[in-house]
Order: sequence, then structure tokens, then C-alpha cells
Amino acid sequence: MSDFLSGLQETPSMIWVCLSIFLIVLVLSIIIKTTNKQSVGPKLTTKTLAFGGMCVALSFILSYIKLFEMPQGGSVTLVSMLPVMLFAFVCGPTAGIIAGLAYGFLQFFQGAYAAHWVSILLDYPLAFAWLGLVGIIPKTIKSLQIRFGIGAFIAIIGRFCMHLLSGAIFFGEYAPEGMNPWIYSSVYNAGYLSVEFITTLIIGIIILTTPIYKYLKVSFMPSTTSTL
Repeated sequence: MSDFLSGLQETPSMIWVCLSIFLIVLVLSIIIKTTNKQSVGPKLTTKTLAFGGMCVALSFILSYIKLFEMPQGGSVTLVSMLPVMLFAFVCGPTAGIIAGLAYGFLQFFQGAYAAHWVSILLDYPLAFAWLGLVGIIPKTIKSLQIRFGIGAFIAIIGRFCMHLLSGAIFFGEYAPEGMNPWIYSSVYNAGYLSVEFITTLIIGIIILTTPIYKYLKVSFMPSTTSTL
């Protein structure tokens, strides 16, 4: 217990500030979405939870199909973020964030690169929780593709910021001699996340134009306003 408390005291103040900002952004995002009278989405029913579990499981399976793997963590996968993103897009940010957190913990148990307990939080549950914000874009934007694109961009930027913090503060020793750790972390994480974002965006937009999305909409988006 004393080791844990001393670890908390040694955690850089910047980390606490960033974590606080992250939590505030998530809470405000959920409040804004849930108070929007035009937002429509399913309640957390058994059916919705089962759908979420399937999406998390599918993301986890796809994460094993790695097209390229980085030396200190991170990889280009076969659109492993997409199932969780589609779940958030259909079911809203509250359910999406929960699914993202669950997926993040599974990623940690799959094979973690950890330098500190805070780096675990940043690189896994907090990073993937951002995927849930795909569902925050208001339905006043009629185009499904544009809504998904904006939401996916917010999600990947949020995930990037979490990895950026972890990389610069806890993995800065891997930066080439004379290179600023923040620049190193930015280049390192942007390299694989940009590819992940582009492939996820393309496949996601394609799916939105197929009967797959229409089925999900009918099954999980009732015509009455939900609590999500």
C-alpha cells in the first residue's frame, strides 16, 4: 500500500491535469448528448448489451490480425476499432464509452507495454474509451457518412492524445539522441494511428451504405427518445 501511495506522489502533475481534462470532456460530452432532445438511441437493454459484447469481441478478434506492429506497442490491425465505433455510432456515447473501456482492458490483457501504472491507464482503458465518442455527433447532421467521419476523427484524436502523453512521459528514453520526447511520441503514434484511422474510416463509410447499417438501425434505434 505504501508503494502504491508513493507511486501516486511521484506521478507527474501534468498527468493528473490531463486525466482531469479527459474525464471532464467525457462527462460533458455525455451530458450534452443526453440532454439533446433530438438525440435518439437505444436504452441499455439486454439486447443492446449483447450487441455491445459482440462488437467488443469482434474488435478483440480483429486486433490479432496485425498488418504491422510497432516495437514499443501499437500496431496497424484489420480495422479492429471499427466494431466498437459502429456500436457507439448506433447506441450513443454512453454505451460506446463503456464498450471502449472494456475493449481497452482486453487489449491490456492481450499483451501490455507498460512502464508505469499511469501508462497502463493512458494506453489502454482511457485511450480506447475515446472510441465511444463516435456516437456524440448530433443527428442534425443528416449525412451518416459525415457524422461518422467527424466522430471517428474525434475518437482517433482522443486516442492519439492518450498515447502521446504516455509515450512522451514514460517512453521518452526510446527517442533518438537529441530528439524531443514529445516529437518522438507524436511521430511514433501518428505513424500507425493515421493508417488505422484511414482504413477504419473507409470501411466504416462503406458499411453505412449497406443493409448492415439499416439492420442495426432498425434493431437498436427505436423511434422514441432514449436516456442515452
